[in-house]
Amino acid sequence: MNDQKGSGIGAFCVSGLHHLWGLKMAYLVLARKYRPATLAELVGQEHIARALCNAIEMKRVPHALLFCGARGTGKTSTARIVAKMLNCEHGPTPTPCGTCAACREIASSTCIDVHELDAASNRGIDEIRELRSGVGYSPVRDRHKIYIIDEAHMLTNEAANAFLKTLEEPPAHVTFILATTDPQRLPITIRSRCQRYDFRRVKAADIVKLLAKICESENVVAEQEALYLVAREGDGSLRDSLSVLDQVIAFGGANLVGDEVAGLLGVADRNRTHALMQALLTRNAKLAIESVAAAHDHGMDLKTFARTMAMESRDLLVARLTGANARDLVDRAETELEQLQAMARDVPTGELERLAHVLLELAEQVARASHPRLTLELGMVRLCRAASLVDVADLAVRVETLLAGGRGLPSGRGTPPTSQGAPPRPPTSGGLPSPGGLPQPPGLPRAQAPVGVPALPQRTTQPLPVSTGLPSPSPRPLPGPPSRPAPDIEVPQGSGTTTVDDPKLLAWAAAIRDAGKATVATLIERALATRDGNVVTLRFGTEFLSSSAREPDAIEAMQASAVRALGDVRVEIGPPDSRANQESLSGRRQRERAVSRTGREDALRRDDRVQLVVEAFQGEITHVSIDEASA
Repeated sequence: MNDQKGSGIGAFCVSGLHHLWGLKMAYLVLARKYRPATLAELVGQEHIARALCNAIEMKRVPHALLFCGARGTGKTSTARIVAKMLNCEHGPTPTPCGTCAACREIASSTCIDVHELDAASNRGIDEIRELRSGVGYSPVRDRHKIYIIDEAHMLTNEAANAFLKTLEEPPAHVTFILATTDPQRLPITIRSRCQRYDFRRVKAADIVKLLAKICESENVVAEQEALYLVAREGDGSLRDSLSVLDQVIAFGGANLVGDEVAGLLGVADRNRTHALMQALLTRNAKLAIESVAAAHDHGMDLKTFARTMAMESRDLLVARLTGANARDLVDRAETELEQLQAMARDVPTGELERLAHVLLELAEQVARASHPRLTLELGMVRLCRAASLVDVADLAVRVETLLAGGRGLPSGRGTPPTSQGAPPRPPTSGGLPSPGGLPQPPGLPRAQAPVGVPALPQRTTQPLPVSTGLPSPSPRPLPGPPSRPAPDIEVPQGSGTTTVDDPKLLAWAAAIRDAGKATVATLIERALATRDGNVVTLRFGTEFLSSSAREPDAIEAMQASAVRALGDVRVEIGPPDSRANQESLSGRRQRERAVSRTGREDALRRDDRVQLVVEAFQGEITHVSIDEASA
C-alpha cells in the first residue's frame, strides 16, 4: 500500500515536472526560432554563402575555418549549417535536408559527432589536451567529426600553442570551425592555419525586411518607422535586433507604432530629431532649447539623445554629399531619406560638416557630464549662435583680387568699370567705403570688386613679385638697431681696471669650445669680464651661474683657455652682479635681437599689402609671427 502510494506520488511529481517544463519551454525567443537553417537563409552574408557552397560542390572544404565578425552576424549559425552540409544523409551537399537525424540533432546541439566548445569558459591547456585526445577517434555515426570553438580569441597562449599541431594536421575525418569577434587577439600562428571568412554587419534595410516577414508570421502589424528603430538599436546585429523586436512586441502587442516603440527604447523618434535639426539649421535657439526640454520631460536619456543627434547630422551630411547614392550609405526608409535630402538641399556643405563635428564632440561631452541637460542645452545655443562660414570660393575670389591689386578680375565676376572722373561708389552693406579720394593711375580704369567681395582701395604699391625662374636680388635688410661697442661698465676696482672687449671674449669662448666644454663657453658669454693687471674677474647675474662657474672643472677649463686668448692671466669669480643679465655679451645679443624683431614686426604691420588684406577682410592684426630661421 505504501509502495503504491509512494509510486503514485513519484509518478505525479514526474508528470508535474514534465508539465512545468513544457510550460517553460512553450515559447522560443525569436532569435532562436528564426535562426537560419541553410545558407540561403543567411541575411547580408551572400559572399560567405557563395564561397561555402562552391567549396562543397568542388569538394574543397578546408580542415580549419575561421569565422570573424561582429556579434549577431551569423558566425555560429553558419558553423552549424556547415556541419549539416558535411554530415547530412544526402551530403555532402550545399542544401542539407534538415529532416534527417544528423540535421535535426545538429540544429538542437545534441549531435554526438559535432562538439561545440565555448573558449571563454574552456580556455586552458587542459581543455585543449582533452580535445586533442578525442580527435584521433573516428566519428560514431556521421561522416565527419566537427569541432566548433566559439569565442576562440579567449584561448590562452599556452592553449593556443598546444592546439597548433592538431589544427594544422588533423585526421581526415575532423573539421575545425573557429568563431571570434576579435580575430586580432588570435595568434598569427592560429590564423595562418585557417581559411578566414569575414562576416559583415547587416544593413538596416536587410534587417527591416526580415523583421517585416517575422512580424507577418507572428501576426504582428508594425509600422516601418518602428522596424527601423528596432534595426537601429540592433546596430548591425541580427540577433540583437530580434531580441529588441521580442521586447517591443511584449510591450506594444500586435500593433507596433513608431512613437510607442521610441518611448519604450528610450530613443528619440524621427519627429523629435527632425524638429531639433530644423532648429539648428535655422539657428532658432529658443526652439532648440524647447526640443531638449521636451525630450527630457518625456523621460528620454539625454546621452542617448545626443548620440542620436550626432548620427542624424551624419546622415544629413551624407545625404547632401552623395545625392541619389545615399540609399546605400544611410539606413533610412525612403520617406525619411527624402526628408533628409530636402532639409539639406539649401544648406552649405561646410555648415553641415561643422554641425556634424560639433554634435559629435557634444555627444562625447554629454556622455561624461555631471549635468547632461545643461551641457546639451549650452551646446545647442552655441550652435545656433555660431557665425556662418564663408564659402572658400568667395575667399579665393577675394585673394585673387588682392593679388591683382584690384585689377584683372576674372571675367564675368566684376561689374563694368567706371570712368576716371566718376564719383566714388557709396559703401555697400557690410562692405568697405569706396576709396573715392585716392589717386588713380593714369590710363587705367578703376576696377570694381566682384559681387559679394568688398571694394578694395587702389594703392600705388608695386605688385607682388612673380617667380620667373631667375635668381632674385638679395632682399634689402629691414632696419635694425645701430651697432655699438661694448658699454663701459663701472667696476669697483681702481683706475687700472678695464673691460675685456668682445673679440677677446669670443676668442676665449671659442678656445673653451675647442676643448670640448661648450657649457663653460656659454658661461663666458653670460659674464661681465674685467681685467686688472694679470687678474680677470668674471661676474654673473645670478648666484646659480656664479656657483656653476666656481666648479673645479669649469675653473680649470677657463684658466687653461684664458692663457691662449688673453695671455698670462689668472681667472677669478666675483660676487653676483645683476647688470650681467643685460650688459654681458649674451644679454646684449638678446636685446639687439628683440629690438630687431620689434622693428621687423612694425614693418610688417605697416606694409601696404598687409594693410590691404586687413581692410578687405575688415579684420585686425592680433599677432605677428616671424620665422627666425629664415629672417
